[in-house]
Amino acid sequence: MTDRPTRTTTMLFRKLDPPIGPDGRPAYGLPAATLAALAATTLAVAAMYAALASRFLYDHPRWASAAIAAAAVLPGAGIFLLARRVLARYGLYLWQSWAAAVVAATLMYAAPGWAYGLFPRVDDRYERELGGPGNCLHDTPYNLMRASTTYTRDHPGRMIVEPLQNGLPALRLDNAVNGGLRHLTPADATARRILAQHDC
Repeated sequence: MTDRPTRTTTMLFRKLDPPIGPDGRPAYGLPAATLAALAATTLAVAAMYAALASRFLYDHPRWASAAIAAAAVLPGAGIFLLARRVLARYGLYLWQSWAAAVVAATLMYAAPGWAYGLFPRVDDRYERELGGPGNCLHDTPYNLMRASTTYTRDHPGRMIVEPLQNGLPALRLDNAVNGGLRHLTPADATARRILAQHDC
């Protein structure tokens, strides 16, 4: 029982025998290709989430698919060449595979969060810019918890925030699209007046 941790540690840091190529010399192409494939998969997942969050995949599916493929293949080829050189120089160890797997799993798990953080949805953008804690409309009837939100077909990208409290005008904002990078702006004089009243 006491020897098991020692054996595991020894195995992790023990130098492994690489595959032998047709010329009888160590061939690090297969281990390097495995690491490159793992990296390419990780990059493809990250690029796919970025394309989804930014709506690039919906608006330009062909260009988005090409960009996702390029984001995986081009760095993957570079990682293959680098990994083959590094492994040939320093050797092949089991801990390298474990470290690569942990890094890849962590990055793929974090990909949706950073993608939608970089390209937020409309409601998240409203919270960040106007209605969230510490923002000018948070403690007002225009807080999304105290209002209803609709979007008009006649004006794509227009968001209408209507307070549930009777008698208050609706707040109309432009640039309200998922994944948009432009700030929300007032769509009419009423919206400008509402924002000015609350020091937005």
